Amino acid sequence: MVGHNWGCLIRSGCSIRPVIMGCIGLVVVCGLIFPATGADTGDVRLIVYTAPNESGGYDPLPPDVPLPDNVTYSLRSPTLGFITVDIDPNETEYIRNELLNLPWVHEIEPDVHRTISGTVTSDEMITNRSSDQWALVRIGADTVQDFGLNTSAVKVAVISTGADMTHPDLVPAFRGYDWADQDSRPEDTNGYGTALCGVISDIAGNVSRNQTNASVILIPERIGTSGNDLVASRSALAIAHATDAGADIILMGYGGTEPSRAEDRAIAYAKEHGVLLIAPAGDEDSNTMHSPSDHFDVISVGSVAKTDGLSYFSNYGIYTELVAPGEEVIAPFLNRSYCRGRGTGFAAAAVAGVAALIKNQYPGLSAEEIRTLLQSSATDLGRTGRDIYYGYGLINAPAALKAASDLSLQKTLIAFQKGAVSREMRRSLPPGNITVHELRLGSGWNFISIPAQLRSQKTCRDLFSKVNTDGHTIWTYKNTEGWTPQNPDISPAPLDGLLVYADTPVTVPLVLDMNKNRTKTLERGWNLAGSPALQEIPARDLFSYSSEPVPPSWVSILPYNVSTQQYEPAIISGGTGRFSDSRTIPPFTAFWIFMETNGTFIRSSEV
Repeated sequence: MVGHNWGCLIRSGCSIRPVIMGCIGLVVVCGLIFPATGADTGDVRLIVYTAPNESGGYDPLPPDVPLPDNVTYSLRSPTLGFITVDIDPNETEYIRNELLNLPWVHEIEPDVHRTISGTVTSDEMITNRSSDQWALVRIGADTVQDFGLNTSAVKVAVISTGADMTHPDLVPAFRGYDWADQDSRPEDTNGYGTALCGVISDIAGNVSRNQTNASVILIPERIGTSGNDLVASRSALAIAHATDAGADIILMGYGGTEPSRAEDRAIAYAKEHGVLLIAPAGDEDSNTMHSPSDHFDVISVGSVAKTDGLSYFSNYGIYTELVAPGEEVIAPFLNRSYCRGRGTGFAAAAVAGVAALIKNQYPGLSAEEIRTLLQSSATDLGRTGRDIYYGYGLINAPAALKAASDLSLQKTLIAFQKGAVSREMRRSLPPGNITVHELRLGSGWNFISIPAQLRSQKTCRDLFSKVNTDGHTIWTYKNTEGWTPQNPDISPAPLDGLLVYADTPVTVPLVLDMNKNRTKTLERGWNLAGSPALQEIPARDLFSYSSEPVPPSWVSILPYNVSTQQYEPAIISGGTGRFSDSRTIPPFTAFWIFMETNGTFIRSSEV
């Protein structure tokens, strides 16, 4: 990003001068000068911050400021308002106090360590990617790999140990950066970063494997070599660099027990630019602090085994948001080979892959919207609802894509109704008579009905997820069985009557497919059904859409008033006055109807 100087500083005597070592993409980066890491020389590395300013950024770093003796500049980030310095461990307190006396210094903290969240084991017996891919199957990724995706590529940054981009099973890569060796070649020598990139590629990159029409482009950022030599300052620089490189999603495949203001600033910077951030919950079998996954703006991912139980190593706690398979994961490895991976890092990579699928198919969805969709579409595990072990549940690729389709359609049609849709958006509308309606529920019991098939085929559980039912079951009525609990895992059938309790008034958006015929078979006797029309119609016209030669014969209709929570006077076929069959039936409401003969509500797509 032009204007952001990722330069370092070389200390020369008592002065500091900026050095720009190279240009990668649109971001100016530079080499790390002596020493490569404070840990390599036995020095202590500190992060020195400038203060936040009123414009939302940070006070500028001084271009040329004398420093105390035995202090060496290492890294510099004007964007995030910090530098790192390496000092003699025997003089830490003294140097710290000297630095705090400088007018531009706001605060100082140690540059804390990070470790990768996983292990990789090379397996020569695995010769191709089609080996036991139970992890992909469990989250349903195998069913969406041939999904017709958008032509725009999604950029996913993977921050860890780099990547071996010569592997044939990895999608094309945008040039990232090596923050450990300070060059533009983030080549992986550990294998962990390559494996994470491979998981994302397996989920979201298989649909297209050519440079000109890639569905996913990887941005490998290398912040360590062995997996145990990562530090928060490099992490922060990599997050900001990936953001400036245009990343839509950033996977941070590491963590530690101590927070870092540098990472906090980088995460805030990425979120401000619309990036979705994902990190593993950690592999310590603990519920203690883990950064950066415990950050509010980061999706924290735990690991499950083949049994759907929480992996024995996986961290857990109130920040756990989602889980995914993290054991015996087959993934690409160094030198065009394959490995078996284990760890919450692999689970987080699976979530990043599904998020990339959504972003590719529905580029208009924001990071927060994708995050909400991943939560709402997850397969609930453990206790009902979110819990400290599984969060919202197991990532579910098909359900997430279906939910994204529903949300994207709603947004497009609402914009269409407001006249705010571009010509391109109009052309992208699905064929057929598809529209958005509002189902309004009042306080108390509601007799409702949906007059057409839901385009997204949302289940009852998903459709009414925002309705506080106060623990009440949703009921339907079958002539032969009487009152029956509605199956929460299937979509409501068109024209069926449902009894739904709402604690407070609420509106449920419905995306209906009016392009399909809707029918409802009514048997002799009492039936609970809904109107086949989208507007109020007289009761005597309910069967006007029937294709039967002789319209079915009905005797009476018993409507329900949600405001009074009581039945209204009956509507009698051929009746007058208060029982008149000219009284109207509102759309989206269910009612009791007594049939003298069997019959069918029919509403064709043309009506």
